[in-house]
Amino acid sequence: MLSSKDESTHSQPTYLSQPIASEKLLITSAGQSTDTYIIKDVANDLLLENIFIPNAEATDLEDVNSVVIVVAHSQIGETLNDMDFDTEYLRVQTLIEDIKNKDLPIIGVYIGGQMRNNEKTNQLLDLVFSSSSYNFIIGESNHFSGNDSEISHIPLIYVDDIKQIKGPFSSLFR
Repeated sequence: MLSSKDESTHSQPTYLSQPIASEKLLITSAGQSTDTYIIKDVANDLLLENIFIPNAEATDLEDVNSVVIVVAHSQIGETLNDMDFDTEYLRVQTLIEDIKNKDLPIIGVYIGGQMRNNEKTNQLLDLVFSSSSYNFIIGESNHFSGNDSEISHIPLIYVDDIKQIKGPFSSLFR
């Protein structure tokens, strides 16, 4: 995705001049990590009308105007949901196709951190971030690896720390 040499993430504005998505938003997971709960709490704190379904599918897209997909693989999360990585990847891939068919904006979110820096997370990042309308990264960008050519045309908000998320996240919707 992004290499440590990619400094463009640091030069992007952290607030938008106008929203790119609208409420009622669906918040879901790609990888079944608890990072999804952090974004749910942020949306609730900002009083954004949302539905929280970590295992969302096509039927959950009714009456929503935007979708937030929080990316991070968690073996524990998959086990608790009685699934494996291939099942989760296929669910996310199918969901993205359904979202695109409904012409809804997708916001990709990656919170980062050493625990999430693994091959399965990178595969999910490739899938989600290349399909998003906008991507949001919290944390150090050097946790990304690979080629960013598939996402170079997609706008990106980067913040250093989770404590800085509320303003930029709100600007996506308001």
